[in-house]
Amino acid sequence: MNLRRSFHVVGIFLKFFGLLFLIPIIPSFIYGDGKFHVFWITALITASSGATLKLATKEPGSIVEIGRKEAFFIAFTCWMAASLFGALPYLFIGVSSSPMDALFESVSGYTTTGATVISNVESLPHGILFYRGFTQWLGGMGIIILCIAVLPKLSVGGMQLMSLEAPGPTTEKLTPHVAKTAKSLWLVYIILSVILIALLYFAGMPIFDAIATSFSTVSTGGFSVNNGSIGGYGNPFIEFIIILFMILGATNFLLLYYFFTGKFSKLLKSSELKFFASLLVAFVLLVSVELWLRHYPSYLESLRYASFQIISIMTGTGFSTTDPNLWTKFAVFALLILMFVGGCAGSTTGSIKVIRILVLIKKGIREINHLIKPHAILPLRIDKRAVSDDIASGITSFFLLYIAIFILSVLVILLVEDISIMGALSLSAATIGNVGPGFEEVGATRNYQFLSDFSKLWTCFLMLLGRLELYAILVFFSPMFWKR
Repeated sequence: MNLRRSFHVVGIFLKFFGLLFLIPIIPSFIYGDGKFHVFWITALITASSGATLKLATKEPGSIVEIGRKEAFFIAFTCWMAASLFGALPYLFIGVSSSPMDALFESVSGYTTTGATVISNVESLPHGILFYRGFTQWLGGMGIIILCIAVLPKLSVGGMQLMSLEAPGPTTEKLTPHVAKTAKSLWLVYIILSVILIALLYFAGMPIFDAIATSFSTVSTGGFSVNNGSIGGYGNPFIEFIIILFMILGATNFLLLYYFFTGKFSKLLKSSELKFFASLLVAFVLLVSVELWLRHYPSYLESLRYASFQIISIMTGTGFSTTDPNLWTKFAVFALLILMFVGGCAGSTTGSIKVIRILVLIKKGIREINHLIKPHAILPLRIDKRAVSDDIASGITSFFLLYIAIFILSVLVILLVEDISIMGALSLSAATIGNVGPGFEEVGATRNYQFLSDFSKLWTCFLMLLGRLELYAILVFFSPMFWKR
């Protein structure tokens, strides 16, 4: 692996990334919170660090194609650098009581997890509130994909980086050039964000709240500018709009691109999208009926709260309109299961993702049929295309590894923290799945502030692990990675 070349690309990334810290200056200046200087300082520190790294690692001649090892290293290093430099505004403004809290908030933002250590978000300056949502918006589609779209030099080996950055087991190119593909995806992302801002504003949400909430909704991030999350607005129309865009954020952006370009048949033929919609409808019906019988006096009220929470959890957004801790055990357990599901591949969501679950189900059915007809040739197909045994085996390995890490995390949290079993289960599922809030001690009305620094660092690792699809980080623990 060529470390010099890899760090050179990271330096280019940081130079550009530093400029993004200038954007929160605008709302900070407009609302006169007196804190815009911290973003100038952060931008200067980040960009100058990137420029220094770029110069120190410059090689003679042009940069050549990077390999797979370099792609892994660049992706992980860029996310780590973004999280570390992204913690500076929280430290400079004094929002976080410790560097560990600042890092936690930064990692949670860029990985679109939405877990927080801040109790009273409404007391924060406008600049930092905007910044929190902006970090999720950048992390949703992917800060590396953004750089591939904007910086031609980062399109070197771009497909390698794209495959690591785009969540999910498959990556399909829209255009012959990876930089154009990245631009197309970001164009769809921006269009959805602008439409959502307009809808939320006309629904009665203040313009600043609409912008910040749009950032956190399309990215399925979940940071809110209201202490009561979306429930603090008490507006069913706003809730309906956010439900719609949480679903769009959890849909494969390739399919959304096809929708905007008039290729509607692509959506109708997508088995993944159909399975995703079926799971949402099934869980909404089950939980809403159960809550109607045991918790809410009317079915419409039950449907309103159940549908929002189920879609919020399954898409990994983490917004809330009520406290699920007050619900029945059945409803809470259903939400816990959905933390492992996630949305479609190529979306802004985390977790295992429905395409992997669909493949696992079809693989299980095929194995049962093989018991009946051992000599039959039974291909595994998704959208009429055969899924190779290697891909099916890789998905099985991913699932088992995901569950193993989850179990390990539960044991670690129970060993270190004085926390309930449901708290540990939901904390682990919510962080590795980039969901955000869990249940009981880490429920929607609480936060992660009570955790020890070790547990916060551990959950930061889980959030990055989930955002980079496990392997992009775990590969560094393999001795083979470091061999020539």
